[in-house]
Amino acid sequence: MIILVSADMKTRVALCVNKNIGLQITQFLKNDEDTEICLLYLTGDNKTHDSKIIKASGVKNKNIFRGNEIYKTKKHINFFKKKKIDFLITVYWPWILQESFFQLAKQTINFHPSLLPMNRGWYPHVHNIIRNTRSGVTLHQISKKADEGKIWCQKEVKVNCTDTAKNLYDRLLRNIKSLFKSNWNKIKNNELKAFEQDHSKAIYYNKKDAQVYDEIDITKKIYPLELINILRARTFGKKSFAYYKSNNEKIYINLSLSKNL
Repeated sequence: MIILVSADMKTRVALCVNKNIGLQITQFLKNDEDTEICLLYLTGDNKTHDSKIIKASGVKNKNIFRGNEIYKTKKHINFFKKKKIDFLITVYWPWILQESFFQLAKQTINFHPSLLPMNRGWYPHVHNIIRNTRSGVTLHQISKKADEGKIWCQKEVKVNCTDTAKNLYDRLLRNIKSLFKSNWNKIKNNELKAFEQDHSKAIYYNKKDAQVYDEIDITKKIYPLELINILRARTFGKKSFAYYKSNNEKIYINLSLSKNL
């Protein structure tokens, strides 16, 4: 699909944004003189954070929406259609959008912290560490099924032997933000063509696929490196998801690694 925007027109964007990276992308697009943020969608989970995004966007209250139900209604779909949106951009949006909604935009971009088609779905950084797979970030088109859309661009991100889930997660955030900023003009000006994923190489993980590693069975034999990788994959800053049981109590293990004393 070719998007033609005349010199005196701005690229009209609808944003579905979440977390601090959502705020950063909103600020970036607001400062782009050729882009207009027309509609803003928020999860509604954090009012303080949402207010920062709203302020950064400059979007009027009548064009701000919260939750994952509003855009499913026929009334809202008709409203969205009239806005003639060039790009629908989803940034760490936790819900799958239905086709009747996202297909109304001329083009779409979704942020995903893996090298698609590998590690579709949830917590790719966890599986990168446990399974010792290549890590990276991808900007891709929104599709009916999660993370199956055509790829705009990708970047590989190295996994270090001292990484915990938090270290890798943060590095992926920085890289996907940089990837978007360096390619936004190319995408919106039709200078970058999206390409199909190799679906034969696809791997998909749901939330529970990471949770199976949380309980460490201390009666089971395991190689030291396998245990270390599980512990660092389930350590997220000061919080740990990995535990073992002692006298029916959960004892959580928080792992810290360094190359030097």
